Amino acid sequence: MNSLPPKLPSATVSLPGPDALRALARAFAHVSDFQRFTAGLEHVLARSDFFADARVQLLAGPSDPPAFASGRLSLPLAGAEGLHGALHVSGAGAQARPFGPEDLHLLSALSTVLAAALDHALCHGEMRRNLEVLSLLLDLAPTGLAALHGDGRVALANETARRWLGATGASSVAGRLAPEVLGVDWRVEPTFHLRVDGRLIFGEARPGVAVDGRPPSTAFVLVDLSPQQALLVDGLQRELWRCRWLGLDLAFVLLDARPLAGGLLQRLPELRARLQPGEIIGPYDAHRVGLVLPGLGQGAALARLRSLTAVLPAAGLQAAVVAADGATAAERVLAAAVAQMRAADDALRPALLLHDDYPAVNDMLALIFQRQFAIVKSSHYEETVAHLRARSFDALVTEVDLREGGGGLDLARLARRLQPSIRPIFTTVAHDVPAAVGDPLLAGHLVIRKPFDVARIGSEVGVVLSGPAMPRS
Repeated sequence: MNSLPPKLPSATVSLPGPDALRALARAFAHVSDFQRFTAGLEHVLARSDFFADARVQLLAGPSDPPAFASGRLSLPLAGAEGLHGALHVSGAGAQARPFGPEDLHLLSALSTVLAAALDHALCHGEMRRNLEVLSLLLDLAPTGLAALHGDGRVALANETARRWLGATGASSVAGRLAPEVLGVDWRVEPTFHLRVDGRLIFGEARPGVAVDGRPPSTAFVLVDLSPQQALLVDGLQRELWRCRWLGLDLAFVLLDARPLAGGLLQRLPELRARLQPGEIIGPYDAHRVGLVLPGLGQGAALARLRSLTAVLPAAGLQAAVVAADGATAAERVLAAAVAQMRAADDALRPALLLHDDYPAVNDMLALIFQRQFAIVKSSHYEETVAHLRARSFDALVTEVDLREGGGGLDLARLARRLQPSIRPIFTTVAHDVPAAVGDPLLAGHLVIRKPFDVARIGSEVGVVLSGPAMPRS
């Protein structure tokens, strides 16, 4: 007989829910040796707050079947010698609520448990009876659950999965979950989404363990994200009309982090905690999250998004920030955001518009700032105004004493009218610019003295543009 797991050290780190579920799945490997299996369960339970109210119940005899109630996860403990008992797991003191996108980080672990349970049911005796018991239990789950044999046949699917997939039979369930139908090979990319009869279904697939050379079974966990997506789209539509009526700016942000397991949906609780009043966030699909920012133009929205990067993944993040620009249909704004998705490093990089009568001055400033910022240069007033109307900039860097357009102060005032969040930065030989002090249109301006101190101005501009965004319009 295999030796029992070693005893726990006196000080252990509590396991989060996903890790605890995966440890539970590993325990299934020893379910035929009930003593070792029970010891493995105790090893998991002792380390996890997730299983604070979990217990293993043993049968006193064939006449005492385990009770399966709603509101908790119940798994039968069946071995080669028959049904030994059941594992019941429920949240200690937690109130029941719908399974939402913020819970998706548990899907991978839950699907691993399901795959292990299915493989056990197939490998040990009384396969048909085990599957029937397992199917009964899965119908109590708040998510859609399904499993396919290695050859693609459906082993089981709970009532929720069949309803969400619009499937009436086993063949239709298998068809919905086929890689060619999903448009993604779940054997390579385990997360996917389906649109069925107006529903947005998020799915996670996990293979079991191959036994005796047979292809492993695959377990699927499905969640209906349609209600949360509807809240996002309806909120965007409402804000389009409200902001248009009140004459306010409105920006929409779309974020994607495809390499992150489960996508950005698992980061929703952290992002929601940082929202300001009136802002709306929700799932766009299985991988992308949308953010509605009332009262902000594109430039201010970029600054707002930069303030959220602490809770966003650094690797593989893509982003789009679009201004409503008088749009009246949410679909138009969403389509524009999808079309403009690009690497977040590029999308969030601050942009400077350099305007000076002498191109050589623009070239010198570009050499100083090009590592930190995206640079656009102009030496003609009309060209600069066209740039200001065409795209968003974080700052305008211009000479105070221009020969064209009424001077740098007037150009900065025009820039602020066109883009309220833009920062005016003035170059001059003077120590300060008295005419800019106290002018509301030039609030938050910075003065750079000539001749330029390269190290100093690079630091000063970086500090100004990383500070608080300009007030909402």
